[in-house]
Amino acid sequence: MFSPFEYKRPETIEEVFELLNQNDNSQIVAGGTDLLVKLREAESSPDFLIDIKELDELKGIEQENNEIKIGALTTITEIKENKLIKDKLYALYQAASEFGCYEIRNRATIGGNVVHASPGAEYGVPLFALEAEVEVVGQNGIKRLPIEEFWYDVGRVKLDNELLKSIIINIDKNEKSSYHRLSRVEGMDLAVVNTALVKRSDNKYRSYFGTVARTPYQNKKIDAILSKENFNKKSFKKIQDIINESVSPRSSSLRASPEYKKRMVVSLLKKCLRDIGELGDDIDG
Repeated sequence: MFSPFEYKRPETIEEVFELLNQNDNSQIVAGGTDLLVKLREAESSPDFLIDIKELDELKGIEQENNEIKIGALTTITEIKENKLIKDKLYALYQAASEFGCYEIRNRATIGGNVVHASPGAEYGVPLFALEAEVEVVGQNGIKRLPIEEFWYDVGRVKLDNELLKSIIINIDKNEKSSYHRLSRVEGMDLAVVNTALVKRSDNKYRSYFGTVARTPYQNKKIDAILSKENFNKKSFKKIQDIINESVSPRSSSLRASPEYKKRMVVSLLKKCLRDIGELGDDIDG
């Protein structure tokens, strides 16, 4: 059970930084669907809980030229219901559709899901596959980073008294995308495994797999096989062999064995290919 703390609700980003400067033992909360669970289990609590949920500067979905920008405080429901996302970034729409229940989707934010940096996070593999970038705002201004540089380990992202401001995706180079997950309980459980696939405008593929490594996992040998666009049982046997040899999911996972995870990510990859229109029903799985 967490102990009492001061609850703060700043109205501007500047006020957030003022509060962070006042107390090193402060915690940012947005949707709270991940953080509040952690706080209940923690032995100690922050002195300040800083609720940024109402900061309009961190909300919204918009297209600027060839990029779609998603504010960090955009809810999962807003992503699911946005036509631009469904038309241009289908994998993000699919991830929103798989995310929790109705009540959680209304509260949880894409930024919170990213900053939590769980290996099975719904928005890990699709954002990595889409080569997303993030905008981070601090007291010295805004900087832009590739997501694979920002999200670098389990539960770890590059924020130093800073806020995740937005997620940016280039839609010109990402032609089609798909996302699939497997869980023990539909919608209400974390992913056992998840997979995202992007077909780029140059006809090359980028695939990422979740829960098989500490961060979303890519193997360029697999992408090279996919990019030949000659899909047959032999192709997927090669991909399965690469997965078997290159990843070591933790054996202590309560959700699935390492062997099961390795088999399922390839099965989910086939589903992604079918979504994109590159795989017929003659291939099992």
